[in-house]
Amino acid sequence: MEPSEPARSAGRALPRPLAASLAIALFCAPLLAMPVAAQEGLTITTPYPSVRVQPGSTASFDLAVTADAAVRVDISVDGVPDGWTTTLRGGGHEVASVFASPDEPPALTLDVDVPDSASGGTQHLTVVGTAGGESVRLGIDVVVVPAGEGSVKLTTDVPARQATADDTFSYNVTLDNDTPQQLTFDLSAVGPRGWTVTVEPVGETDATSVTIDARGNKSLTVKATPPSQANEGQYQVQVQAVAGDQTASLDLVAAVTGRIAIEFTTADQRLNTTANAGATRALPIQVVNTGTAGLDGLTLTSTQPSDWTVTFDPATIDQLAPQGQAEATASITPSGNAVAGDYVVTLQVAGEGVNESIQIRVTVETPPIWGFVGIGLIIVTIVGLGWVFRRYGRR
Repeated sequence: MEPSEPARSAGRALPRPLAASLAIALFCAPLLAMPVAAQEGLTITTPYPSVRVQPGSTASFDLAVTADAAVRVDISVDGVPDGWTTTLRGGGHEVASVFASPDEPPALTLDVDVPDSASGGTQHLTVVGTAGGESVRLGIDVVVVPAGEGSVKLTTDVPARQATADDTFSYNVTLDNDTPQQLTFDLSAVGPRGWTVTVEPVGETDATSVTIDARGNKSLTVKATPPSQANEGQYQVQVQAVAGDQTASLDLVAAVTGRIAIEFTTADQRLNTTANAGATRALPIQVVNTGTAGLDGLTLTSTQPSDWTVTFDPATIDQLAPQGQAEATASITPSGNAVAGDYVVTLQVAGEGVNESIQIRVTVETPPIWGFVGIGLIIVTIVGLGWVFRRYGRR
């Protein structure tokens, strides 16, 4: 029996063009339902999605934007509270978009400036990346803590040091950032007038600032050099570190001890003189205190040839202030039978911490009377010879 017409129609195969079109449509339908972001593998991540800061400071987030294929990604931030500001930075500029690629994500930083009036609590923000009409979102939290939470301070184990005015005072100081955010401190140090004072991070020559992570610290070196003529006494050196409204200060003490130094010489700076045997030669001398400490009980003494005498007026100097000068006279008397020639007399000044000497060359000259005696002898000899010739010359 022949099948009916409808039955034959139901079992008939579809035309080939129609079947191919249907298969393509069924295959592409899932692909059309996929978002562009998924096609490009677009992601935005940050290693620290929640940051704690105080009012008036900045929370910074390092962002990584990646994609399976090279694509431009526009970046925006949603949920920013009134009075807050956000800034995207990359390559040293403020940016609004990045070019993501599968090779290496661009360096991108989001700065969130928190106003001074911000109240405590957590603010939820969203970083949105848009490419090809599709977007991805990254939630970040800014936790605002009270301004009184945490502090900064400068400390040292040895706040006072002692040295002479020729030395440099050196201190090891620690700067602590006990706050929930990274801070950059401007460093300064001041001392008495005429002093040279520096402060710098250890290992960083001539640096005038230092950045310290939250709850971190850095070691600093403080050096104070007094003027060479600084008097004895205690001097104050102040160190300060400032980061915004955060300030830390530290007072150090430099105790300058007296530097003992004298200059001992003759009044005319000459180290030679003349004298006659048995006669006294007065030689003015002076002692100058070129140090920074006072001198007490200085004694003048001498070393001279045998049978010579040397006396001083005065023989002692009771006190000599820094930069002070004392005058004295050394009376040098050669021996009465000293022959003409050069002799050495050593003059010395001594006291606590002081022992200086000078050598004086003394030239002993023949007394004038012996010159007259010689002339007289010559005259007598000539007269005698004349008398002899006159008396006996005619014979």
